[in-house]
Amino acid sequence: MKQSCIDFLMEQFGDEDTVKEIYDEYAKSIVEKISEADTTLASGQWDDLDKVAHAIKGNALATGDNAIAETAIELRLAAKLQDKDKSLTLVNKIKELAKDI
Repeated sequence: MKQSCIDFLMEQFGDEDTVKEIYDEYAKSIVEKISEADTTLASGQWDDLDKVAHAIKGNALATGDNAIAETAIELRLAAKLQDKDKSLTLVNKIKELAKDI
């Protein structure tokens, strides 16, 4: 678990059970969204990649995971520009940052 996320969620909710439930859902969603990002990037579905990046950003912001949120913002821009190399780099960065989840 990322301590920064736990701290953020504790400030918001103050209840360990609620925090654990939200964090567990976040972790599950990141795994799913990374898989979707891989698929949409591989097939060049730029609008769909933008939507996936938007979802990652929103989920990360909701849990205080600023590093992933910032990377997802960059990914949205790369997807809009249809920059495959930059998008691949950013998806891989999100994967690396998600290893701590």
